Amino acid sequence: MRRPAPQPSRPAPAPTKQKKKKKRKSSGVWKFFKRFFYTLLILFVLLFGIYSCTSISLIRKLDYVPTGDRERTSGAITRSYVTSVLLIGTDGRSLDERGRSDTMMLVSVNTATNKVSTTSFMRDCYVEIPNYGWDKLNAAYSYGGPELLMDTIEHNFGVRIDDYVCINFLSFASIVDSVGGIDVDLSDAEAEEINVILQAEVNELMGDDRYADLLSGGGKNVHLVGKQALAYARIRHIGNADFERTERQRRVVDLVMNKLKSFNPIMLKNLSTKVLPDVTTNMDTAKLYLLSLRGPMWLGYDREPMQIPAEGTYYGESTPSGDALIVDFDSNYEKLRDTVFAKD
Repeated sequence: MRRPAPQPSRPAPAPTKQKKKKKRKSSGVWKFFKRFFYTLLILFVLLFGIYSCTSISLIRKLDYVPTGDRERTSGAITRSYVTSVLLIGTDGRSLDERGRSDTMMLVSVNTATNKVSTTSFMRDCYVEIPNYGWDKLNAAYSYGGPELLMDTIEHNFGVRIDDYVCINFLSFASIVDSVGGIDVDLSDAEAEEINVILQAEVNELMGDDRYADLLSGGGKNVHLVGKQALAYARIRHIGNADFERTERQRRVVDLVMNKLKSFNPIMLKNLSTKVLPDVTTNMDTAKLYLLSLRGPMWLGYDREPMQIPAEGTYYGESTPSGDALIVDFDSNYEKLRDTVFAKD
């Protein structure tokens, strides 16, 4: 049987010039993206370094006061996804003057619901102040400063509070001025009351003429500078007394937060020189730095204003401390739990 003749083997075709070009081309594209990636990485590291240095420099301008003795309430509600800071606004004229706590607002960021709750605690709530007996809520700050105020809110309303930021008249006005003022809808009665407060105390406090910066009347989107906003937040005799007063305070906080979304270098300079040295806090540099990293994202969250005691959970009565609000604490605990600390 005849075997087929072996076929001559064909040499493998030499690589064409076109393939070589393709290889060189893909290698060049990879090098370009590699350089681009490293450039972006270096730029990010530089920007992050500049931000970190600037942030820490600003944080160190705050008046840091370590937390004093606390009398904690076991079982006070807290959640890992909620970050809360008690904003205390006093009528003190300087850091050395304690004054009274006119504003007690719990600012809570809930990352589960993407909401920021601003909860005002009414100053006339009749509460049990640890080691001092029953009195109005704003007396707690007068007796024992921020620590006793936080303990009192924990004890009566069952909400855990670890951190606070305290501002006085001057820092409040400076904060509003630093963001370029705010625009508020004002009634003629509110405008007139702002003028009364400016003439009675605020202009003198600011070192201005008694009749400086008076408003001509109310209207839509009336522009207020810092001291006018301060007077606006202190109005008590227009509308429903302290209930509307806390609404105005929450409105100012909301408008300032809106302005902070469009942060610019002028704000940075004003905050650095005019605001931060007059702000007191018990949060250290590391904690504030971590909060600053999350702050820009939190400013985009929806906001939910609230007052405590909630409607229908209190009544007015004469007490040894004067007219006060008798509070249903259980109902308000449930309100806080189901809103500020909600999971979804």
